[in-house]
Amino acid sequence: MMKLLINLSIIFFIALNAAISQPKIEIVGGDTYDWGVVDESQTTLKAKVKIKNAGTEKLNITEVKPTCGCTTAPLDKNELQPGETATLDITLRIGGSSNEVSKTIRIMSNDPKEAQKILWLKCKISREFEISPQKYFSFQDMTVGNEKSEKVILKNNSKDVIKVSNFVVEPKELTINLKGEVSIKPGQQIELIATAKPKEQGNFRGSVTFKTSQKDNNEITLNAFGRVKPNPIFNDNK
Repeated sequence: MMKLLINLSIIFFIALNAAISQPKIEIVGGDTYDWGVVDESQTTLKAKVKIKNAGTEKLNITEVKPTCGCTTAPLDKNELQPGETATLDITLRIGGSSNEVSKTIRIMSNDPKEAQKILWLKCKISREFEISPQKYFSFQDMTVGNEKSEKVILKNNSKDVIKVSNFVVEPKELTINLKGEVSIKPGQQIELIATAKPKEQGNFRGSVTFKTSQKDNNEITLNAFGRVKPNPIFNDNK
């Protein structure tokens, strides 16, 4: 009986030691790296993030995979002894992005409790001339002969008046609410509404191009698109 108890105790302590002695992945500073508010002139953001083995056994990092082609994150070493750190050299390209940016990097390792670790990358782009919620017009549920409208918001985040003018709209089935030259005061926002009245079914494509008084952003094109369904009221539908 005593021998059995000793054997059970040995097995228990071996199992306990195995449970305690494990690698543990940790992102130093937390699971989110936030650049905060960045200027639109910054097309590329960089950061160095430390990955630590907070466990008691060797940590093997088997894969580092950004979920977007706009992100690279080479790791300087893949094997970490307890207490050691490795460095992710992160580059995030944000050229063409608008407003808030949120990307992730997936880190795979032999951590038994967290084999997949997610690092979040965030920033908010500050633009003097902001177009939201997107830089295009996406028409939904379009039918032949019926009007559909979509809008974007033009906002002046600068300290000077911004003028928009020289509107060119194509095709003729697409119209907008703004004409001539429009002044947008600092802090002011206006609606740019595009209305489409397609004549035939199929894919609808169009564009709205206009000039601005900004030197670095003096011409903007917003594409318009949608899928047009047939309308039984019109005899010329296919």
